[in-house]
Amino acid sequence: MLSVFQKFGGIRPMAAKIEVPPSTVKSWHAKRDIPEWRRATILARAKEHGIDLTEVELINIPADAPAEERAA
Repeated sequence: MLSVFQKFGGIRPMAAKIEVPPSTVKSWHAKRDIPEWRRATILARAKEHGIDLTEVELINIPADAPAEERAA
């Protein structure tokens, strides 16, 4: 199963699509935690960009993200 970050194309593409700094998305990735108050915006942007995403995927972020995401 793809993580939310993979579905957006990586950390930098996700940051661009949701209009936040890449460092913000990188911190979510590192902590595997996206603040609750950001989730509605992320879901809306995912829909705008044709990304199939559920709120559950924003809460249950897998721990084993691929190396290319960690390096982004």
